[in-house]
Amino acid sequence: MNYYLTRRVEFEAAHYYRIPELSDKENHELFGPTSNPNSHGHNYVLQVTVKGDTLASNGMLINIKDLDSIIKEHIVAEYDHKHINLQHPAFIQDSSLQPTSENIAIQVWQSLTPHLQNADLHLVHLYEESALSAEYYGEGQMVYLTKVYEFSASHRLHSITLTDEENKAIFGKCNNPYGHGHNYMLEVTVKGEVDPRTGMVTDIDLLDQVIEKQVFSRFDHKHLNLDTIEFEKVNPTSENFVRVLWEIVEPQLKPVTLHRLRLQETPKSYFDYYGD
Repeated sequence: MNYYLTRRVEFEAAHYYRIPELSDKENHELFGPTSNPNSHGHNYVLQVTVKGDTLASNGMLINIKDLDSIIKEHIVAEYDHKHINLQHPAFIQDSSLQPTSENIAIQVWQSLTPHLQNADLHLVHLYEESALSAEYYGEGQMVYLTKVYEFSASHRLHSITLTDEENKAIFGKCNNPYGHGHNYMLEVTVKGEVDPRTGMVTDIDLLDQVIEKQVFSRFDHKHLNLDTIEFEKVNPTSENFVRVLWEIVEPQLKPVTLHRLRLQETPKSYFDYYGD
């Protein structure tokens, strides 16, 4: 029987992305402002999830104090208020290893695994910022990268297959003929093996460009029913919306694999779609 326990810690660190054999111009073309040799930094948030059965003696998967001590000694002490390129052993040893969220997540996994007893490491989830994070499950070089986007749109929930009375009964206030709106939050999760040269699963700028062109230009500050081809005859529920977004975005990301779209309509509800 498996139980899952997640602990969260924060640390502050500086880093830069640079390939030693490239010029300043070439590094900037590849990494943008993150190539600044004077560095930049983040308030990282790290979530560590362990799994396993409980101990008969105490009913716990692992003592939280013990897990906290392991994380503090082997992760926080190595990263907090440090320059990752210049002070973390793994990145000092290999100057070509970029301290991206993807590579840091893998390094965290490798640092924690030998010190866990009874519990197995299940997931390392590292937030570089609230809108960008990397998840690692110990699958070789496979990492899941999530970027969060926000846009605004209005809509009316109304199905052309139902009568006006049926629509009012089912959708209530959301059937208002004049519409209503949301600040939608779209989480785009892609997966892939980390590029050994860049340390990334995908080029974030390219991902941003796809979302700008395929999502924002179509739907941001639009009335979904009245301003978009996609919802001329389709009821713009969040279920339908996240599916439409997948069909638009997924082909444009190849060869990167789109893993999941999560559409948050309100703080109380979000909808996940995996393309199946």
